[in-house]
Amino acid sequence: MNIKDDYFLKRRKKKITHKELAKYIGCSQSLISRYETGECGMTKEKKEKYREYIDKK
Repeated sequence: MNIKDDYFLKRRKKKITHKELAKYIGCSQSLISRYETGECGMTKEKKEKYREYIDKK
């Protein structure tokens, strides 16, 4: 398991939606979904905000 998978599981456990995460990061919900399934990547800054939001919730 890699760090992306760990954060995916944390997000699900904390019941954080794609919608609220996308609003915080400033991207689309589909980008979050595609990132989590491995279809695309995100910039370093967006990945940091993704992890930051999940950690602080």
